[in-house]
Amino acid sequence: MKAVKSKYFAIYELVPKELYELVHEDVLWRMVPEGIITFIDKLKEKFHEGSMTINNYFWGGDRNWSGLRLIGSKYYSKTSRHSSFDAVDIVFSKYDSADVRKYVLDNQDEFTEIGGIEDFDGMTWLHGDIRPRRDSRIIVFRK
Repeated sequence: MKAVKSKYFAIYELVPKELYELVHEDVLWRMVPEGIITFIDKLKEKFHEGSMTINNYFWGGDRNWSGLRLIGSKYYSKTSRHSSFDAVDIVFSKYDSADVRKYVLDNQDEFTEIGGIEDFDGMTWLHGDIRPRRDSRIIVFRK
């Protein structure tokens, strides 16, 4: 099976350091659902100014669990979409995450791979996941 790769992101931006150091990149790319790759690439094309960060440990940053989350990590949960590699959390340097979230929700036909978005007060990131949609609409999770 040939892996689908992102046009804009390296695999170490999607998987935790612990896994990146153990598994060959070709194998890791085959683990990433195509819907996640499609979503992040579409977002980068739309919101192309500045950086769009998922994991940044490769450059000495503190983000390691914003893509796939492994058993044993402090952010792991059996019910989290991150634990099945069906979600990413993204931080933008030039855009407010609330504005990006609103754009995705207002343009759902452009992001058909996304089924869930979190929208909590004070969120400084965008959470998107590839769960099945409800009535062909993105499910919005609020506290």
